[in-house]
Amino acid sequence: MTERRITTALAALVPLLVLVLLGMIVTVPYVAVGPGDTADTLTSYAERGDDGKVTDRRVITIDGLPVHQPAGQLRFTTIAVTDGLSLFGALGKWVSGAQIAPRDAYYPPGASRQQIEAGNREQFTGSESAATVAALHYLKIPTGIGVVGLSQGGPSEGKLREGDVLEAVDGAPVTATDQVAKALEGKKKGDVVTVAVRRADGAAQVPVALGESDGKPRLGIVVGQVPADPKIHIGFGVQQVGGPSAGLMLTLGIIDLVEPGDLTGGRNVAGTGEVTADGKVGPIGGIEHKLQGAKRDGASVFLVPAANCDAAKSSPPADLQLVKVDTVDGAVKALADVREGRPAPSC
Repeated sequence: MTERRITTALAALVPLLVLVLLGMIVTVPYVAVGPGDTADTLTSYAERGDDGKVTDRRVITIDGLPVHQPAGQLRFTTIAVTDGLSLFGALGKWVSGAQIAPRDAYYPPGASRQQIEAGNREQFTGSESAATVAALHYLKIPTGIGVVGLSQGGPSEGKLREGDVLEAVDGAPVTATDQVAKALEGKKKGDVVTVAVRRADGAAQVPVALGESDGKPRLGIVVGQVPADPKIHIGFGVQQVGGPSAGLMLTLGIIDLVEPGDLTGGRNVAGTGEVTADGKVGPIGGIEHKLQGAKRDGASVFLVPAANCDAAKSSPPADLQLVKVDTVDGAVKALADVREGRPAPSC
């Protein structure tokens, strides 16, 4: 009788053990989403590399313009997405308060982790470029057409430089971004063209043997607006953050570092929003998580893109003032209202 009971108990235990092992090992098609890091664009950000080493990097660096150190903080916010969850891991995250969402909502089907991270990083680099131009326009610093990026391994790598102000390509003047491609019409891969540029160390005539992409001759550069004075350079130190949503706070950071005074009045201000080169502020995802991260890291004011206001005010953290913004100019004016104790646009 005893042996029969033991056999029965073991027979019942085996499926349970199998379920436990499956719950620990098998991954589920879901991710956990929650508040990510925030970083003060006016100072530095401690980033942890793939090797686990932590490096402290200045978020914004500015050369060629007088800068000062404002008293407050302007924090960009992020969300944290945890992938590769087991069933038990997902349950644990859910119990701890994280949002559980379908993996496809954050990781396109068929794309590798490397492809996704590269795409996110490309978006962040684009937001840096747009933030630079938006800030330069606000500060009324002239811009020109220049090199804002180089294709890795492309024909211009090691020849042209980011920040080069383009004057002419093969003798054709460059005063608009589309004129570079027009100057290459009728040419083919291997043809050598001379690119006239202005740099901080003087003018240069740079010969480049053309490459090819999509059947068209290419210099292998990304063309956009850059400071017209090549001695002015605005750089960014963040390397592990992806997506476009830091644009607004990067723009305000540049403005605050260059313009006399203090945008925040010494406050800890956080925010989010994609920014365009002409200063418009667009909506982003994950606003509820970014609000939580901002509150966690001491912010008392949060700049919310107007299109995200309904979601933001549905469950805002206590004592976090939600300020509605839709342009860079509007954000600066709203911060002046907060600073001077006037009513600011709110969600």
